[in-house]
Formats: sequence, structure tokens, C-alpha cells
Amino acid sequence: MRLKKLGATLVVVAAFGAVLAGSAFAAATTTDVLWYTGMSPGSVLGSPATVTSSQVGVSTFETTISSMTVEFHSTNIECVECKIENSGGTAVGHGKLKFTGVTLAKPSSCTTSSTITTNMLSLKADYMIGSVDYILFEPSAGPGSSFLPFTLSGIPCPISGTFSAKGTMFVEAEKTTGTQEPEQIVASSATINTTAGGSLHVGTPAASLAGEIKFSIGGTPFGTH
Repeated sequence: MRLKKLGATLVVVAAFGAVLAGSAFAAATTTDVLWYTGMSPGSVLGSPATVTSSQVGVSTFETTISSMTVEFHSTNIECVECKIENSGGTAVGHGKLKFTGVTLAKPSSCTTSSTITTNMLSLKADYMIGSVDYILFEPSAGPGSSFLPFTLSGIPCPISGTFSAKGTMFVEAEKTTGTQEPEQIVASSATINTTAGGSLHVGTPAASLAGEIKFSIGGTPFGTH
């Protein structure tokens, strides 16, 4: 059994995912980890813990629909129904990512909802490249199902309709394995996701989420080993 810390919880998120068939785990390798709580070295998390989140700075989601660039920004990311636990000898979790203060930068002729929420996501905190920790997010219904639904509307929006990002998304933990902190920060970007072996897409075109999310389990230090 491998015990490593993947210091962070959910997110982002932002969680707008997609899968690259046959190569989603080509770069990051799995290593069994467990969630720990309390001051370092901490103790094994014995029961599910509720997770909250906040966004660091501004997040940006970008993709292409009908050859047009679509770019969203959000001012915060909330964790909805989010919990982490140790199951089957490894650190896992689940929940939804709710993007608030959403604005649509492109196309300028379109509008979208000020709040966008992912479908239920599953979390696996057991991926490594060297000493770098990655967390995998994917739809609980499976990587082929919808990760994040969103709608574009307005007149004269040339690409009005309901769309969905699908697949998987890796985020990178700010802290190294074994670090216990009251808050854990993870970063998301196109490069991080591609490097770890994930892929985002809306239809065929690639999609990316750039941003950082801070996770907490009520102020108690936590992480993975």
C-alpha cells in the first residue's frame, strides 16, 4: 500500500472536464494514499469530512464552439455536497463545484447564467509525477457523461444552445506529500491537465480551466500520506 499526501480536496475545478480515450492516465501514475487530519503527521481520517472551498483570484474556462471562442470567468467556486473519506484503502471524495459571479467574455453577443454548477463529481487523490501530487476529478456517472453543463443565449447570439463539457480533469496540489494544512490549494490549467494525462473537451474541441481553489475541512489541518 502506498501512502502519500495529495494536499487538497476537490476542485477545480472548475471543473469542466473531458477524457482522452485510452490515455487519461498516461502521465500521472497511481499510488495509494489516505487522508490524514490534525497537526503533522496527523492521524488517518476515520469518517467522511465535509469540504468547503473558495476561489483564489479569478478562474477562466475556455473552449471553442462552431469555430467561435467561448470564454467564461468566475469570481468564486463553492463546494456543494462535498465530502472526502478513505475508502478501499485510498483517499477519495465527491461533490459538485458551483461557479458564481460568472461572466461571459466571449462571444460578446451572447449571455450565460451567473451561476454554473458541475454535475456530481468523484475525486481520486492518488496520482503522482515524481514528487508532484495530482488529484483526478471525473463525473460520478462516468468519464463519458456530462462534467459541466452550460447554456449560451441572447440575441443575436450565433451559437445559442445548451452544451456540456465532458471527461476528466487533473489539478495539481500546491503542497508536497505529507503536508498537513488547515487549507489546501490546488491549481488547474490546460498544461497541468495535459501533463497528468487528462483532457477537457466540448464536443471535439479542447477546453481548459485556469485557476486556483482553496479547500478546507473546517479549519482542521489535513492532507494525504
